[in-house]
Amino acid sequence: MTKVIVYDELPGTGKSWRMIDKINNADKDRRFIVVTPFLKECHRYAGTIPDEDSGDKQLPRKDDQGNIIYNSTGCSASGRRFEHPVSGYKTKVEHIAKLVHEGRDIVTTHAALKLFTPETVKDVKDAGYTLVIDEELECIRPHPCKMHRRKMLLGSNVIYEDELGLLRWNEDYPIDDIKDLDSSGFSWDMQIKALCDNGSLVLIADEKGNRDLFMWEYPIEFIKAFDSVEVLTYLFKGSMFEKYLDFYGIQHETRLGIQMQPNIFDLINIIDNPKMNRIGDRESAFSVSDQKRYAKDSATAVTVKANLGNYFRNSTYGKSNTEDRLWTCLGEAFSTFKGAGYTKCHIAHNTKAVNDYMETSQLAYIYNSYIHPEPYKYLLDRGLEFAPDQNRYPLSELLQWIYRSRLRKDEPINLYIPSSRMRGLLQDWMSGNMS
Repeated sequence: MTKVIVYDELPGTGKSWRMIDKINNADKDRRFIVVTPFLKECHRYAGTIPDEDSGDKQLPRKDDQGNIIYNSTGCSASGRRFEHPVSGYKTKVEHIAKLVHEGRDIVTTHAALKLFTPETVKDVKDAGYTLVIDEELECIRPHPCKMHRRKMLLGSNVIYEDELGLLRWNEDYPIDDIKDLDSSGFSWDMQIKALCDNGSLVLIADEKGNRDLFMWEYPIEFIKAFDSVEVLTYLFKGSMFEKYLDFYGIQHETRLGIQMQPNIFDLINIIDNPKMNRIGDRESAFSVSDQKRYAKDSATAVTVKANLGNYFRNSTYGKSNTEDRLWTCLGEAFSTFKGAGYTKCHIAHNTKAVNDYMETSQLAYIYNSYIHPEPYKYLLDRGLEFAPDQNRYPLSELLQWIYRSRLRKDEPINLYIPSSRMRGLLQDWMSGNMS
């Protein structure tokens, strides 16, 4: 039976480095697959260096003989040679399959793990792999597919529901036209077929009751194929991943580490200015739907930009230099809220697992996070006990974001967070009311 161990600890406390040390000290015949959110973290685990000429692909640098260069850091410090699956070998998925079949240590992103084939799962089980998940695995999400494509696939019987309610690809419809490949080497229809083949796609109803939306769920047989699974995360309790494991009866052990710095009120200074915060008084202010409707010349946009400019430049709030600043909003609202002196200091609201901003001290969080309604309903329909906590999800996302800053080094930050809902969740956590 697969053993799942969850290391639940505050960001910035060294979970990843301790896991690297654990891998380095493991028996040499023990095999690992490590998954992280970002390619940069893949290189940290493997002890490799991105080739500057490979651009966004961040392929590992090689020597003149074509061999990957390991720099004796990360897991290469013990002589382990983690492989990076790349799309240059046919597709990234086929490369993973080859590496697993050969019993290699592998490091890859969460996205690549979704397209494992049933044959690869068998090889994983036979080889006795350990899966390391750095940051919680995304186990359920709507699969992006344009409406006209969904209707075409369903209406022409290219895909159909089997007796278990899983979507399957009709083999009478082969894929001949290969174009618009993504980083995994798959086109949109190749992805759909791969997900149908591994049994991870289901059909759900939209808000009007029309059953024409695709929901992706990580196949539980993939998890069961590993000898053990080790998860590095924070606020696991009540998370979507916990409820996913509970539904399928997968036993898991949570090992709690540091949950909060003892002097948290000295470290996080939340801007308490009723005039600046008034713009976020509504419960849903700065949610996704809210931000999508703001025009550049709207009263909200003008006020937000004025508040950000004031906050970043006014000594009342800790006057800062550009390199000290960090802010976020919905990506689609970036052009609406950007302004002089802070535009280039923006990072995504769901940024995690990176250390590139750990010198920043002046933060602005212009966002109001909610669980995606469709995955939540999908889990709720299984029973109330399997519904994730709707407050811990946004809190977790917020904490992951602010801990990109120097807060992870136990150094103080200022935080402007106009959403009254998000501000309240953070204050509850700081007061110890979100355990």
